[in-house]
Amino acid sequence: MLSKPHHGWTTVTIKDFTAEAGYLDDIPFDWLLSCKNAFNNDYKTHHYLPIALHINEEPDECMIVSHYDFTHIIIGRGDDMTDTRCITYDDIDFMDIINMLLHDFKEYFEDWVKWSPYEDTEEDFAKRRTELKALIDDVERLYLPEAKRYNKPYIE
Repeated sequence: MLSKPHHGWTTVTIKDFTAEAGYLDDIPFDWLLSCKNAFNNDYKTHHYLPIALHINEEPDECMIVSHYDFTHIIIGRGDDMTDTRCITYDDIDFMDIINMLLHDFKEYFEDWVKWSPYEDTEEDFAKRRTELKALIDDVERLYLPEAKRYNKPYIE
């Protein structure tokens, strides 16, 4: 879903949709927090909030919204967002999205640690490394029992 980040940019690919996401959004933290918030909505009854992932392509904007059986990608074009369209995938759900994100953040962990151009000292990286690992672990801890419940494979 996410390419290896390079100089604050990553390519987001979901099926035939592709977008370039940049450092104006802190992709690993923003997106993992959205996943964590979805699970923490009402964990006892398993009624989760949708996950919402923002992509700023300047001047275009995209939102990936995923909930249970569907993933919607809302694309707004231009400065005034008057040219907007929606792509819906009925075979990719929020569990699939979370699984792909966990895989990609873990696979390119050090690259995501150095994602932000605003952090460039070893002290910055050490703090970010600790916080990102904790957030990945939190989301994974919430995801794994639900993956089993929904019979979803886990990509490590």
